[in-house]
Parts: sequence; C-alpha cells; structure tokens
Amino acid sequence: MLLLGVFTTAAIIAYLSQVGRYYLLPLWERPDSPLHRALQPSGSVGHRLGIAGTAIVIVGVMIYSGRKRIAFMQGKGPMRTWLNVHIYLCLVGPTLVLLHSALKFGGFAAWSFWSMAIVAGSGIAGRWIYQQFPRTIRGQEMTLEEIRAEQAAARELLERVHTQAPRALAAADAFAAASVARFKAMHGLFALPRLFLDDVLRPFRLAALRRRLRRQGRLPRREVGAIIGLVRTQVTIARRMAFLDFFRRLFLYWHVTHLIFFVAMFVLLVLHVGAAVMFGAVSVR
Repeated sequence: MLLLGVFTTAAIIAYLSQVGRYYLLPLWERPDSPLHRALQPSGSVGHRLGIAGTAIVIVGVMIYSGRKRIAFMQGKGPMRTWLNVHIYLCLVGPTLVLLHSALKFGGFAAWSFWSMAIVAGSGIAGRWIYQQFPRTIRGQEMTLEEIRAEQAAARELLERVHTQAPRALAAADAFAAASVARFKAMHGLFALPRLFLDDVLRPFRLAALRRRLRRQGRLPRREVGAIIGLVRTQVTIARRMAFLDFFRRLFLYWHVTHLIFFVAMFVLLVLHVGAAVMFGAVSVR
C-alpha cells in the first residue's frame, strides 16, 4: 500500500509538472491559456477528473462498508488491509475532484468538495483512532483478557530470554515505566494531542534507548533489537489498556460525525451533478 501511495503521488506530481501552471493563473487569465479548454471543470480532462474522483470515492466507501456488512465479503482478508484501501481511495478521489474544480469553487460543488475534504481528513484521524485498539492478526478486536495475556507474555519473555543483561532490562523497565506514567497523567480530549505526539516521538525515544543499551551493556546488536521490540510491545499494550474505554467512546462519536459528513457530501454531490446535467456545464468565461 505504501508503494502504491508513492507511485500515485509521483503520478500526480508528474501531471502537475506538465499543467500545474494553469492552476496558478488568476481566474480572469485562464480563458487565454491554451490549457483552459481541456482543464476547466467542463473541459475534456477536467470533466473526466471529476467523474473519476467521484467514482473512486464511492468505490472506496462501498468496498469498506461491504467488507463489514455483506456476507460473502466478510472474512476476506484483514480489516486493516480493507481500511487502508478505503483510506487510499478516499484520498485519491478528493484529489482528482480538486483538480476537476480547477481550484474554483461555487454553489453545490463547493459545499460538496468541503464535505468531501472533511470526510477525508476525519478518515485519517479515524485511522489513528483505529490503531489504538489491540487487534489480532485477522483484524478482530482483542478482549481485555487477551490484552492482559499478551502483556504478561511479553514481560515473561523479556525476563526469561534476557536474564544475562540485568542493566539492559533495568533501562528497558525505566523506559516503559516513564511512558506509562505519561499516559496515566492524561485525561479526556486534552490527552489526544499528547498521545499523538507520543506516537510520533516513540521511535526516536526507542532509538535513543537502543543506543544506550549498546553502550551500557555491550550487548550484541541482535539481542538489543529483541529487547527493543519487546519493550515497544510492552509500552504499546500498557497504553492501549489505559485508554481502551476512552478510545471506544471517541471512536463511536467519530463514526457518527464521519457518517453525517459523508451523507452531506453525497447529497450535495447528487445536487451538483443534477444541476450540471439539467443546466449544462458552465464555462469559466
């Protein structure tokens, strides 16, 4: 999925490198551009971009919703993969719609686009919230008992396998304790920015711990890597346990909000298409 995202980004950049100058022109200068006939919203390229973007968004929504609700699609691959495809399509679609609009908004099209932008942005936030729920390899949410069992197993493995490195384990324990202490000091929605920041900074903190373990214990690189992996698991599980109920409530509120904006986007999109068909596409001139 990451590779597909890279290729898509490269394709969009290549497209903009060829025609991007048109989108930077003031509206009153665009009709004089040789690209105007093709790239205006009703043009041969602009019109197709709108159709493609809309279709991609609808497909992205339908396949993810169908994976959860249609019988023959249930159990076909991890939910995480379907969610990633859903997010990818629902980011590419609005991007094509943005190019279709030629950065000129008005009427139902403007409201529909901004609803689409909110849906796409909230989808990214929802992906982060979704990651806060411990899940099995198949993408099923784990029970509290399963989470505690995984936490105990990680700790037991940490103690059993690496007993020959007590200083390293002490440093690892200190890292985990400090992380959990930061979690327990947070409450409600005010915790969200710090939780997100903790996700961003954790790889750097673990890298610093890795370097410290190498210096203090003079352990082999492979063993240090194993310790860091177990510490990462231990800290992640501890945080998920501490905020499990909070994220469940937050995900419910997010889902309702996300659905409202999607319905608004779809209704406005139908009105926009209906108006375009009934009255004909309006030129920028």
